Amino acid sequence: MSLLIVIQARETGSRLPGKIRSELTPGISMLAHVVARASQVGPFVVAMPQQGDNENDVLSRFVRVARTNPDSDVFVRITADCPLLDVGVVAYLIHRFRDGLADFVGTTAEMDGLDCEVFSRTALMMADLNARGRYAREHLTHWMRRNLSPVLVNLVSEPLRWSVDDAGGLDFVRRVYKACNHCMEGVPRHSNAGGSIGGADRKLVLELHHMPAGDLAECTAYDILKERMGGEVYRSA
Repeated sequence: MSLLIVIQARETGSRLPGKIRSELTPGISMLAHVVARASQVGPFVVAMPQQGDNENDVLSRFVRVARTNPDSDVFVRITADCPLLDVGVVAYLIHRFRDGLADFVGTTAEMDGLDCEVFSRTALMMADLNARGRYAREHLTHWMRRNLSPVLVNLVSEPLRWSVDDAGGLDFVRRVYKACNHCMEGVPRHSNAGGSIGGADRKLVLELHHMPAGDLAECTAYDILKERMGGEVYRSA
């Protein structure tokens, strides 16, 4: 199983154009922070619109990546506006996909800011053949989620709003990074699963980080993180 992480990115945007180039720490952009996280998991590419592309046709962009990388048969989609992405969550979804029970595994809307989706080359090509209309082409996995009996994962007890969609989200992540070096460096969160990594009871413990040596460390930005937790989540039609 050859896996490729694809970071979905674009320079434009209606609410905060150019946000992926915004610095979150001195001299380091949002995109660079997301790339650093992706590199902890495996090989990656950044998928941005090319000249002449319809930037709203994200599905075609991913198909081009697949054709450019013919040896890759599994793709992991993350987005460049999620600088608080948890690499432990990404690894968990890959683990669930490798169970072989579905062609698509993804996070639910409650995990905004920790968004990750894993799907096969076959699933991608099926979506390209069958997805119709702007919405289905722009929302890459819309067709997969509705037609492939997907595995959907929610590891949080209350909804998160941790992606960067506007200036307020950008300020929020900068504050988190300043308050907690572990958040800035992408140290994974702890899990309180009673069973194995695949246990159905697995939840993230958002006030703790799981350190490389196996010990736990306090998240000193937890009070800030709580400001954007709870409430309604966006659910696509």
